Amino acid sequence: MPAAASSAHRWRMPVALLIATSINWFDRSAMALALPKLAEEHGWTTAEIGANGARLISIFFIGYGLANMLLSPVAERYGPRRALAISVVAFSICTALNAPLGSTVAALVALRFLLGVAEGIHFPMASAIVSRWFPLSERSRANGTYILGIQFAVVTGPLFMVPLIDHFGWRTMFLVLGALGFVVALPAVLGILRDDGPYAPDPAARETTSLFAVFREGNYWLVLVAGIMSNIIIYGLLTWLPTYLAKGRNVPFADLAADTSIPFWLATVAIPFWAVVGDRTDRRAQFASIGCGVAGLGVFLGARADSLVVTIGLIAIAVFFQNAYQVAEFAFVQRILPPSRVGAATGLYNGMSIIAGGAGGTALIGKVVERTGSYDAGLMVVVGAAAINLVVLGLLYRRIKY
Repeated sequence: MPAAASSAHRWRMPVALLIATSINWFDRSAMALALPKLAEEHGWTTAEIGANGARLISIFFIGYGLANMLLSPVAERYGPRRALAISVVAFSICTALNAPLGSTVAALVALRFLLGVAEGIHFPMASAIVSRWFPLSERSRANGTYILGIQFAVVTGPLFMVPLIDHFGWRTMFLVLGALGFVVALPAVLGILRDDGPYAPDPAARETTSLFAVFREGNYWLVLVAGIMSNIIIYGLLTWLPTYLAKGRNVPFADLAADTSIPFWLATVAIPFWAVVGDRTDRRAQFASIGCGVAGLGVFLGARADSLVVTIGLIAIAVFFQNAYQVAEFAFVQRILPPSRVGAATGLYNGMSIIAGGAGGTALIGKVVERTGSYDAGLMVVVGAAAINLVVLGLLYRRIKY
């Protein structure tokens, strides 16, 4: 390993990315927590919650996915550090604007789309930085460090966002989140991140092949399908769990902070656990396959449990095992492709999987809820996606042994 790669500074960069990722996810998950109060304020029926919730949640993923695919190649050429700084400024402004402009569903939908565009390059550029500073044998841990920011936001977000909404209203919550981006995330990005690194591509070398040449790689297709199914699982739980508990299980709004975050507490342990296991065994895809299978079973049994405690416990187990994939997904792209293509190819992967899995999956769950009037039925979409990933990731492991 090059001497520069062993410097202490490189491990500060995933920590800076963790901070930015946490704020990023506070902002994107805020609508799911505000949705029950929005529904109450507007007097929506269950069918209207399903329809409007699907619009508000899925439109984010469309903007996010398009930005991943279209802006990541430009951002990578511009420089991951500067691109991430611009992203932080943009998504913080979009979040804060919900307070003065979010009076109608149409305005909220427009702001959610713009938030998706603003956040779109975050993970592709984070992946590019990791690929420039860490060898393959350490990338599960490096990626896992900043991905832990997702779980930190999911676990801690409800603990302060729900009281903010309950006592001061959902508009105040959006203003506070917008301020956090400027006060916390932006200094971390500008003060710590660097674009250079021992594994960075040669600046003088220009990539001559089309980005879409990655589709000639069969393993890339497997990772893409796995990403789509994984997004259905994780975003299905993240975006619909608060409403499922509030409306489907009649949990009081004041109790949502604890009940919504409990399933994700295990994920704070799961990410470092699967990161270390993946790096030490080199069986990331195999563990991800098993993890998705267990996750699907947990959600299936949880939706059918009569006890709320049992339901939350089973979903917690599902989230723990699902994270075997979340930790490894960017490492798969980094393993398959050369460093010069990692940022743009991660954006292409993330964008397509978000649009098909994040937008399509959450919209499908909303449509199922709208048609059936059952939140339990909506969760079966998550179960189906997990079953598909059990097979796809098993095949990926057989092909790349990584």
